[in-house]
Order: sequence, then C-alpha cells, then structure tokens
Amino acid sequence: MSREFITALQDRRAALKTELGEILTAPTSEKRDLNDDERARFDAKEAEVRQIDARITELDEQLQRDEQAAATAKRYAPTGVTVTSEPKTYERGNGHSYFLDLMRSTVGQGDGDGGVTAARTRLDRHRAELDVEMPKRERQRAARAERELRGVDEASTFERRVNPNRVDGQGGYFVPPLWLVDEYIDLPRFGRTIANSVRNMTLPSGTDSINVPKVATGTAVGVQTADAAAVTSQDLTDTFVSAPVRTIAGQQDIAIQLLDQSPASFDEIVIHDLHADYNQKLDIQVANGSGVSGQLKGILNVSGINAVTYTDASPTLPKMYPFLMQALSQSAKNRKMMPNAVFLTPSRWFWMASQLDGQSRPLILPDTSAPWNPLALQTGGDGVEGPVGRILNFPLLADGNIPSNLGAGSNEERIIIARTSDMYLWEGAMRTRVLPEILSGTLQVRLQIYNYAAFMPDRRPEQISVISGTGVIAPTGY
Repeated sequence: MSREFITALQDRRAALKTELGEILTAPTSEKRDLNDDERARFDAKEAEVRQIDARITELDEQLQRDEQAAATAKRYAPTGVTVTSEPKTYERGNGHSYFLDLMRSTVGQGDGDGGVTAARTRLDRHRAELDVEMPKRERQRAARAERELRGVDEASTFERRVNPNRVDGQGGYFVPPLWLVDEYIDLPRFGRTIANSVRNMTLPSGTDSINVPKVATGTAVGVQTADAAAVTSQDLTDTFVSAPVRTIAGQQDIAIQLLDQSPASFDEIVIHDLHADYNQKLDIQVANGSGVSGQLKGILNVSGINAVTYTDASPTLPKMYPFLMQALSQSAKNRKMMPNAVFLTPSRWFWMASQLDGQSRPLILPDTSAPWNPLALQTGGDGVEGPVGRILNFPLLADGNIPSNLGAGSNEERIIIARTSDMYLWEGAMRTRVLPEILSGTLQVRLQIYNYAAFMPDRRPEQISVISGTGVIAPTGY
C-alpha cells in the first residue's frame, strides 16, 4: 500500500511542477516579476510540493524499515527459508572445516581457506542455515514419532523391545552424547586475598631488586635542663629494605591435533587455568614464601614481627579471644597505628562461627540481627574468600592459601594481623607466549605464561602479628 501511495504522491508532485512552470511562463517572456495573484498561486503550489516531498521521504523511510524487518523475520523464521538448492557451508567433501574455522575465529589467527575473515563469514552463514534446518528437522522427528505411535497398538507392545533403541549395538550409537564444552568445569583454586589486600604497584622495568631506605636510629629531642645547658642530640642512622624481583611461570604442551580438531578454544582453557594457578601461587608466596631459591619472602617469614602463642589442647573461641586482642594490641602499639585486617583460613572462620555460648547460642551473629554481646560479627561476603566478618570492628578476611601444616606437629594454621598498606607488592605485565618451534618435531605447541613480581612485607615488621601454637591446630571437620 505504501508503494502505491508514494507513486500517487510522485504523480501529484509532477503535476504541481508543471503548473509552477506554467505560472512562470508569462513573467519570464515579459521579463517582469510575478504579480500578486501569480505570487500567491506560486507560493501555494510550492508549499504543497514541499509537503509532498516530506511525506514521500517519511513513507520511503517507513518502507525501508518494513523491508528490513521482513528480511530479518524471513531470516529467522522457522519456515521462512529452506536451504535445499545450494550446498551447505560445511557439507561433507567441500573442503571447509567447522572446527578449524571456529579455532581461527576465536584465536584470530590462521591463513588457510581464506583466513580469519572467511572463517567468520562461513560461521555466520552456517548459523543462519541451522536456524532454518534445525527447527525443520525437529518437526520432522516429531511427526515421525507421532506416526509411529499411532501405528503401535497394545498387542504389538511386547515386540517393540527388539526394535532399534538407545542400547549400544541396537541403534544407540546413533544417539551421541552431548558435550557442553563451553560449560566446562574448571579446577577450583583459591585466589589471592592477601596479595590483593596489600599495596599493589606496577613493577618498574630494568631492575632485579627494589630497595627502600629506612631510618634505623632516629634523631632525639629533650628538655634543656638549664640555660646554656647541652641540647639533646642523637645522630640519625639508616639502613634499607630490599625486595628481589622473582619470576613466576608455567607452561603446557598441547598437540596441534587437539587445537585443530577441538570445537572448544582449548588454548583459552589452558591459559585461563595457568592464570588461575599463577594467582594462587603468588598469594602463597605473599603469605609464606621462604625468600630463598627464587621465592618471594612471605609475611610468615619476616623477622621482628609480633609473635603471639596460643597453646590449648581444647581451643574455643572465648579462650582464643584474648590472644586475638593481644595480637591486635601489639600491632597497634608497635606500629603506632591501627592494623586494618585479620587474615585466617576459611576453616578457621567457620570453626569460629560454629562456637556456641552456654545457652547454645552462636557467638558470631549477623550484624543485621542486632546481636547482644557477640565476640564477632558476620558482615557479608558471598564466597569462601575475602571479607567474611569483623572482630572488634577489624575486618576478618578468609584466605585458603594460608598454610595449615606448620608447627611442631605440621598441623597448625596461622592467624595474621597486619596493616596492609605497609606492605608493597610490585607486579609486571603478564607475558603469554606460544612456542611452536621447540616441539615442532612432534606436532605440538607450548603455551607459556610468566610474570615478574617483588614483595616487601618487611618495611615495617612491627605492624605484623602472627598467632601460632596448638590453639590454632587446623580444626577437624572444617
């Protein structure tokens, strides 16, 4: 209807243009301006032409939108297109591989069969084909199943067992398992709670260690005992704290066939897993690195910290509470500033949360419940890591990378109290490499990641308190 209306408007416009030309004929031949009557008729017809032009433009735009909508509906309608007269994009024997195209498109590399651009074009065309073919096949299967059911009566029920079914060897091989490779289950790992809590900075280039000067002995002032008496004097001395730059790396060798033939981006799965392990290993180093043999120096191996020992064969949260307060106090007293975090294992937190008072009421309650005289509070956190509660208004953070095999019996955990802004962690940009040459003789490729890091937990050892002893033996069952 819009097309006919546009045609009618165009005809009317052409007639108006002719009339405008006729109005201008006499003034043009007589070489004069339009008189009042000619001017009024000319302006009226010209205004009508402009209205027609605006209406034609509006209808044309609407028509184009309708055509685009119809094309889209046709493309995605189940019965709109039937691909029968031309070969499918990935028809057997045409030389195109769906899996290789998927890999080229995902990785963004590959020159064969037209390269990445051609691969993505084929994948888009294949997707459009499936939008049409799969619903049609589903309707055909449903119709066939309905016909078969109508053709089976009660008398023939017992004979159906020998017909093809889903048992392997009786037709079952034609029902392949569905592999949801895009929904693969990754390996669970703890993250980097402590590493993310300290001060994070970019590692400078061109160095293998970072040194920070430190005042060892400060100046002194004092009361002048009398006029002209000696003024207190003490020389400032200095030292430095050093953080060596260490390398954390990992790699995985993969057969070319796996990368070529897998419908999933297996290289991305490997890289993701390597990154997850890097984060965990960095956090382990930050917590308990030895500082030798290429390791970072971790918090638990810093000299001069505040060591608090809680010895108890039957520990409870009320009995542990004074030692927690002692550790917080020593950190605040010696640093001259308050600590801002308490790190503990998830097991320790849930053990604490399970403790009951004499009336079988939990000692740790959600802060939204207006608890009366609790020892600690649950303050959120939607996972097993990170902030989980507060004790004396100090944040409690769970980190599963805190070791639980320390002490004389190799079964103790540690609780760490710290002012995290006093500890510096430098990290470089993560490097990712693909090395095909080294394994080319066996058609393999090596995926490798590595990064440089430096950690300085000992800028101010006095801000760190660590609770150890038999009272923090890893709780059984948690």
